[in-house]
Amino acid sequence: MVLFLPNQKNQLDSLPEMKKSTTPSTRKSVDQLSGKVEKIGIMIEQTGQAPMPGRIVAYLMLSEPPYRGFYEIQEFLKASKSSISTALNQLMQADVVNYITFSGDRKRYFQINTKGLSKVIKDQYKKGQLINDMIMEALQHRKNSEFQHFSRELKEVIDFSTYIHKGIDKLVADWEKAHK
Repeated sequence: MVLFLPNQKNQLDSLPEMKKSTTPSTRKSVDQLSGKVEKIGIMIEQTGQAPMPGRIVAYLMLSEPPYRGFYEIQEFLKASKSSISTALNQLMQADVVNYITFSGDRKRYFQINTKGLSKVIKDQYKKGQLINDMIMEALQHRKNSEFQHFSRELKEVIDFSTYIHKGIDKLVADWEKAHK
């Protein structure tokens, strides 16, 4: 999604750049931000994502303003152009990140696409359903197995997962009804 905002040139002049500063308070705030980006990045990585996209998402979620230029991201994360470019492309393809532009400025500023992020959460839920389907397929294959205790345990996993999914389906429907 590209957003063109008219008459934003004055705001561009005041965009906070990640300047190297030797003042202790600035260094401390950058270090604190770095620590939080790292912590959230690791959490994202634990969901199965690659490290660099996770760090970029974390940085964009924590940034003020909530958008950053390519070189700001690269400088903050201390990463190569190619790794930042690859990660941004992956995030844009996944619809988790998009960019905005400002009239009179040729730069792209990257930001979190909150609608895309919600879609990722819904997709994760759907993956849980795929696991259910996979276990059901295995159970069909095992119906004549001499190890029925294992089959019963797999059935219990499916029952639990189905119960959870029904609850989530209701919660999602309630959420969507309340937020229309």
